Amino acid sequence: MLVCPSCNHQQETGKFCGVCGTAMQAQHAADHSNQQSEREEDSQVNAEQMKAQAEPQATTNSNPAAATIEGNAQPTTETIKEGLNNYWSYFLHLLKNPVRAFESGEKQMTNSLINIGLFALFFSLSIYFLGNSLYKSIGGGWLGESVPSLPFFGIVSRLFFFALILIAITFGSALAMTKLAKSQDSIKKIIAQYGSIYVPFVGLNLVAVIGGLIGSYQLTLFTLAISVIMIFSYVPVLFVYEKVSEINRNGQKIYFSLATILLISFICFLLADAILMDFITQIEELTSYGW
Repeated sequence: MLVCPSCNHQQETGKFCGVCGTAMQAQHAADHSNQQSEREEDSQVNAEQMKAQAEPQATTNSNPAAATIEGNAQPTTETIKEGLNNYWSYFLHLLKNPVRAFESGEKQMTNSLINIGLFALFFSLSIYFLGNSLYKSIGGGWLGESVPSLPFFGIVSRLFFFALILIAITFGSALAMTKLAKSQDSIKKIIAQYGSIYVPFVGLNLVAVIGGLIGSYQLTLFTLAISVIMIFSYVPVLFVYEKVSEINRNGQKIYFSLATILLISFICFLLADAILMDFITQIEELTSYGW
């Protein structure tokens, strides 16, 4: 039997197809040709699929840093957003009722340290903005022209460091009295609770920053004075009183609280005396050098 390879017409004899005129082939030769054609088509399809799969992998292997950055960017952003949301919820929770600060555990230590850092930062910024506003208004009035701003980083960094020193003194005094009263709380828990009390005063310092930006010395100084007085006198005394009360409701909480403020005053006196003596020494050296 002969088969036409073009139209598959079958006939018994003849060299050419009686339908389309194509040279005829035997039956087994046509089957072999069809099988070979199918194998070629399958090989071509497989090659194209392998090429399509290899291209993305080659792109990833050629630039692994880009793939890593792309993979890590989204989790990092989500982590930051989650942290901000957690801190904001924590802040509002304590702002509504600051007594809840004494319910804080070790897990809140990070938020507590953020409170302390924000308090010192807002304290520094409020003073800088107010001082810069007054400096420009006075300097512009005398010179009749615009004057440059005060150095931002130099002033803010020093005020920030000064605030942290005072906070360290008050916290150290409160911690000493708390441990002297035989409190069993860990250092992390004490830090978490102490810093949590700062929440309303962080808000006051933020108002002071706004006052400094608009040049209102009444708003800035009033809110700043309240927060500073409370943080460096009232808060450590209140903290020690509450912690001693937890240990023994009938304990010497009054004396421990008073001892806290006395210890803070004594340390600040020594610090101020050292600074004053250093200043006097520098003045004497300049005077002797001039003579």
